[in-house]
Amino acid sequence: MAFFGGDVACGGLGDRCPRETGKTGDLENAFWDCIFFMSWVMRGRLLAEMKRRNDMHEIQLAGTREELGRAYGEIIAERKLNRWWRAPSEQKLAFVRACEETIAEHAPGYLDELRGLADASHSDYDLVLSNMIVTYFADIPSCNVVAMSGSQTARGRTIFVRNHDWIDEDKEAITCFRTALEDGLRHIAFGFTDPGRYDGMNEDGLAIGGSSIPFYTGTPKPGLRMNVVTRYVLDTCPDVMSAVAFMKRIPHMEGFAYLLADESGRVARVEVAPEGVDVTITENGALYTVNRFQSDPLASLSEVPDDNMIHTYQHRIEAWAEKHMGRLDIPSAVAFCSDHDEGICDHGCHMTVPGGTIYSWVGALGQGEIHLAHGRPCENAHRLYKLEPHRPTRSLDESG
Repeated sequence: MAFFGGDVACGGLGDRCPRETGKTGDLENAFWDCIFFMSWVMRGRLLAEMKRRNDMHEIQLAGTREELGRAYGEIIAERKLNRWWRAPSEQKLAFVRACEETIAEHAPGYLDELRGLADASHSDYDLVLSNMIVTYFADIPSCNVVAMSGSQTARGRTIFVRNHDWIDEDKEAITCFRTALEDGLRHIAFGFTDPGRYDGMNEDGLAIGGSSIPFYTGTPKPGLRMNVVTRYVLDTCPDVMSAVAFMKRIPHMEGFAYLLADESGRVARVEVAPEGVDVTITENGALYTVNRFQSDPLASLSEVPDDNMIHTYQHRIEAWAEKHMGRLDIPSAVAFCSDHDEGICDHGCHMTVPGGTIYSWVGALGQGEIHLAHGRPCENAHRLYKLEPHRPTRSLDESG
């Protein structure tokens, strides 16, 4: 459909549009254009569009939870994005079921989306569930995140910095999601092929990202995984404190370190595990996460070898934040993400398979701006993506 551009899921209206088959005349083409345009406007809530920008998949979704799931499920089926799904063992499925119960209690809408996705992609619900809510981290140090309060930046805007480090094989699966959930907050965020999110920013100026704890020594227990938590926060939380309150009251599946920041200048590091939650907050400084727990209550649960790169990145972040305190700007943040000698651009020298930084972004909170690089940021420029800040009245017909 020409007025959308790219590939479009037609909101449950059937198979591909007759116009796309090349078997109709001009008059019938015009008729079908009108029919599908009017149905989209009348429903007023469902848009799923995939396109390429900065060599990254981009999908736009709007509607109810079930509609979001169905729209994305159609894309998954058409592009065979489910090829990595694996059938669970009986032991894993039992654990998945226990996690499902905790999600049903604390974030039930996520399960509605999974059901819609399963239906639209013609997939078994248990298969979808087991690949979307329980995925254990490999012992690969990955992802560094830092945020600085607006009072300490050159233009008074809180700046959020994140590099996502992982295996190169998964680089092409990374997707930019622009999402407008009915009765929720619009967000621009990133993830793999599931309805969860790994990091991003919502229209109220709240950003979230985090670092895995690959050397976590505890035992995973039924709870919410980071992709489910991050999605809930982006959809529903307008600021740091509301997100912190949510994270403190839910059970967590495994060890993880979240970083939150909002346009007011408040920054929070929330370290979580089945054993507990620890929160550190600043309103006039900088905080960061790396692949180890920093708080005393949880530090004993992440035993990092002395020669691991985690320590190097921690020292680099601390030195960089101290150097730029009071004068940080976007170009300086982008340069830090892109520097593999003194910054956090990772080339996978510590990995046993090809990997490193597979995407990087810097956000200016309150301005709705994300500067994104897909691939190594030292080799790929950060390009501007925009999400309009919160407006008193917003329409879900808008594509963001």
